[in-house]
Order: sequence, then structure tokens, then C-alpha cells
Amino acid sequence: MWRQGPLSLAYLTVNGADPLQHIAAAAEAGYEFAGLRILPPRHLADAPAVVGNASLVRSIKRACSESGVALLDAEVVSIVPTTSRAELQAVVEVAAELGFSFIQTVVEDTDQRRAADRLAELADLAGAAQMKIALEFMRFRAVTDLQLAMQLIARADRPNIQVLVDALHLARSGGSAEQVAKLAPERIGVAQLCDAPAESPPIELLAQEARTARLYPGDGGLPLSELLDALPDGLPLSVEVPNAAYESLSHAERARRAIHATRELCRRRVGER
Repeated sequence: MWRQGPLSLAYLTVNGADPLQHIAAAAEAGYEFAGLRILPPRHLADAPAVVGNASLVRSIKRACSESGVALLDAEVVSIVPTTSRAELQAVVEVAAELGFSFIQTVVEDTDQRRAADRLAELADLAGAAQMKIALEFMRFRAVTDLQLAMQLIARADRPNIQVLVDALHLARSGGSAEQVAKLAPERIGVAQLCDAPAESPPIELLAQEARTARLYPGDGGLPLSELLDALPDGLPLSVEVPNAAYESLSHAERARRAIHATRELCRRRVGER
């Protein structure tokens, strides 16, 4: 049962922030960690990247040192049929230099054997740098749910691959807190927390909801208390709350509102026990 653990500011909560603005917002709002986007996802392939920008890497290291904010998960490695070792190595080298704990990974390859091989290769590279892999499942990706994620992790067979449990993706894929509770604690690396209406939108709108319509924890109908009961104590919680309606707010204000809602949810949960 999760009682307390470090809180991390996910990139999408401050969507549009550059890494230095992201770190500053995390520090101002009181997060211990931040999860930076160092490589854009494939649907935003032309967006700026940290990988390949040595000057920005130095600036990020300095910002973390000065602010006291540590880096949790590096977004995002998308495993596709053409993923190469050189591409994986480039991300791992930057993530290691910046001191991330995890490399966040999604799979967009429907060939499970090939995807498992690439995932294992990434895990070996990351493990040599004392990092772990956080594999995220999404209904609109090749790894659609928790069961498939755990099957792929077993197939890749590397001890430093763990699952990332996102509250929204768990609910929208038909998963439950009961399923999470049955996992060995060491198989769970990170949890991402947000809220949303209990009723799911149509499948064709799930990606849009995940990227632009999440709610602060406690403002929706997801069973977040049950999920927290199922998670290991001390697990890092990444607060991921992108919402187009919040984008007029400053990065720091979005970060503050997200952490306040998360702390209030946790406070109420303790009070109810």
C-alpha cells in the first residue's frame, strides 16, 4: 500500500515548457523530481530534442544542481520496427549523463519477438549505466494493456525492466487496481497520477484525452485511492495532468495546482482510513 513517496513533475503537465522552464517549475512548486522529454514522441518527431544538444545538457545539469530537483524518467524511447542500437545508445548516453533513474519507453511494433529483442537491448544499455526501463502501456499503442506489458517484460527477461502504471491508461485499457496489486512490487517502477471522468471516450479519442484532457487528481471519477492501495509504498508518483484548458496558466502555476491536488488526495485518503 502506497503511503508516501517522492512526487515528480511529468512533462505533459507543463506541456510546452523547455527543460529549464520545466525544472524551474518543479522547484518552485516543491517537487523532488522531474521527468523531462529528452526525445520527442514519434507524433511530434520535429520537436526540439535534448539528445544531440550538448550545450542544453550542460545547462540542465547546472539547473538541477542549483535547484535541487533530481531527474526521474527520461521521455521517450519509441520502439518501432526500424529502431537501431545506435538510436538507443544515443538516448541512454544522454540520460545517463543527466542522472535519470528511468528511461520511459513505449512500443509501437506489433511483432512481439522483435519488440522484446529491442527492449532487452535497451535494458542492457541502460543497465550498464545503472538505469532502469519504465515500460508504459496505452490502449492506442501496440502494448495496449497491463497484461501485454507484463508479457513483453517477461519475454525481454531483463531485471531492470519495470512497468509504468498510468492511472488513465490503466482505466481506459480495462485494467484495475486489483490487477496491479497482484504484481510483484519489484516489477513496478513508476506510477503516473491524474484523474478523468469515469466513463471512457470512444477509442479514437483516447490519445486526445491522454494528451489534452486529463484532470487534477481528485477532480474526476477514476479509482485513485484503490490504485494507491495497490501500489508499493515509496514508489515514485509522476503527476501527469495535461489539459488544454490549463494552458493559459504559467508553467509554475500548472505545476503548483497539480501537486496541491495530489497532496490533497493523499491527505483525504489517510483521513478516510
